[in-house]
Amino acid sequence: MSTVEPGTVLVERYRLGQQSSTDLAAATAWEAHDLILDREVRVTLVTGPYAGDALDSARRAALVTDPRLVRVLDAGSDSDNRKYVVTEPHTGTTLTEIVSSGLVDEQQARAIVGEAAAALSVAHARGVHHTALRPEAVRVDGHQVRLTGLGLDGGLASGDTLNGKPAQLDAQGLVALLYYAMTARWPGQDLEADWIAKDTLIPLPAQLDASGAVAPLSTLVPHVDTTIDALVGRTFNASGGTDGPMNPDDVTTALAPWGEVSVVASLPGFVQPEPEGPRRQSIADAFSGEGAPPVRRPVSGRIARTDETIATGAGAVPAGYPEPQNEYTYEPQAYGQHAPVPPPPPEAAPQGYDQFGQPLVPAQPGYDQAQYAPEGAPQQYPPQFAPGGYDPNGGYYEQDGGFATQPAPKRGGVNPTPIVLGLVGVAVVAGLIWAINAVLSPPPELIADASPTPTVSASATGAGEEGEGSAEPSPPAQTEARPLIDSAALLGTLEWEGQTIDHPEAVERAFDADPQSFYFTTTYQQAAFGGFKDSLGMELKLREPASVTKVELLTNTPGGKVQILKGGAGGEVLAEGTFADTTTFDLTEPVESDSFTIWITELPQVSDGFRLELNEVVLS
Repeated sequence: MSTVEPGTVLVERYRLGQQSSTDLAAATAWEAHDLILDREVRVTLVTGPYAGDALDSARRAALVTDPRLVRVLDAGSDSDNRKYVVTEPHTGTTLTEIVSSGLVDEQQARAIVGEAAAALSVAHARGVHHTALRPEAVRVDGHQVRLTGLGLDGGLASGDTLNGKPAQLDAQGLVALLYYAMTARWPGQDLEADWIAKDTLIPLPAQLDASGAVAPLSTLVPHVDTTIDALVGRTFNASGGTDGPMNPDDVTTALAPWGEVSVVASLPGFVQPEPEGPRRQSIADAFSGEGAPPVRRPVSGRIARTDETIATGAGAVPAGYPEPQNEYTYEPQAYGQHAPVPPPPPEAAPQGYDQFGQPLVPAQPGYDQAQYAPEGAPQQYPPQFAPGGYDPNGGYYEQDGGFATQPAPKRGGVNPTPIVLGLVGVAVVAGLIWAINAVLSPPPELIADASPTPTVSASATGAGEEGEGSAEPSPPAQTEARPLIDSAALLGTLEWEGQTIDHPEAVERAFDADPQSFYFTTTYQQAAFGGFKDSLGMELKLREPASVTKVELLTNTPGGKVQILKGGAGGEVLAEGTFADTTTFDLTEPVESDSFTIWITELPQVSDGFRLELNEVVLS
């Protein structure tokens, strides 16, 4: 097996970049770039005894589409027998990182787990389960929850997680995530199993009582909703959760309704970032070596957790930290007994300036001199500052409100009103000139070679007679219908163990106007469908009969053989050729029909067999 390193191109398509983190013991994750579709992806190379199970479950997960589920884009093996799974990039913050910064409050925990449960309900409807839920598999990206590892994680852990019912296992995992978010304790499946990497940070296990049941949520989180407390109690009681939810739909129903997801809103008050206020005048010079102003504890992003922290609940302050303060009050008497510096006397101001440093305005004749303060009157301050002290650095401060600098004097500018009025006047004059020319100009000449409009005599002629000078009216113009694909169906499918192979449920991806999604057949070991059948057809049914002159096929798998038929199976062969990245069939003449069929007689070859991946079909 060749060495994998940054820059390696996998299956001539995925260029590997930096190695990414993963908590799976039998996997190596890479940031990669899809050279064909020009997009960023995540490539996970899997090894170990369950690598084949991981590929199979990842292919089944590729059929599930939900914005909250990180989508599986490709799965297979290359010529060096390296097994890989390609997914969308992992974005956002993991639940482990969120809880490391502070316990999540009840409303946000309900929203995060509720979104994850709703996403798994979509997968459950398709018969796909996660079975390996844990804090590292849940991410919050802005206001959206992203669930990673659908199919892949459960496949690599299949020896440890698929012993029970997978739907019930997912339901218990969702409730375990809810408990962990609010207590930092994990009551779910064992995360010290062999399928978890040894260097992974494992959360503390939940405390159990004498009967083996998990400690009730209400004993750790004060004032928790009784509905959530009862849900946790039923799921992790001494009976093993037989009275708890049986599938993700039950968890969704128990948690609904929930609000918007927000990482910042989920953190307690003492670790949330303070809103940045106006910058104030420094008071460093007002203190001597006897004391220093109070300093806020910087937010580190992680909080040391002790037993006292867990026991006090989500709303309490951990031992060793000060009580949260909403406002900052400066009290100089507590730091060295320094009083504010008094303001300088008025006569200290320079000649020609007032006590605030502003130029003096001489009195003008006609003004009432009584408005000026007489000599010896009490010192006045600007109205925006309360009486207090003067800072020699250039500002007055309030005794109870902190420091504030003087507002900068306003600068003069150009008055734009005359310019705008002038431009409007020019526009009005130009409009009047144009209107006068339009009225006085002669009408345009008629086109000399225009055909006269045929007229019909108003008087009716007798039966079998033609009136002289009469003309037949021309038929109305027919609007050509556009070839819009309304639905599609597979032709020539086979049943295998009660299921229809070649994925008929995914045919809509071939015409969903999204080139990143694609329909794919079953992977065979021979180009001729493994000898089970001769061909496979996809009949495209139009919304209404339309004329088609060109058929374009976008694929991920060049090779194989394909025909374009008019109508369904057995229809007229309009064109044939080989699949390419973009295959274009230009028909010799327009063909009008209400359906066309893509007839596949030979599958393209891929790294792990023979399979067709059809991204998009365009008719024009």
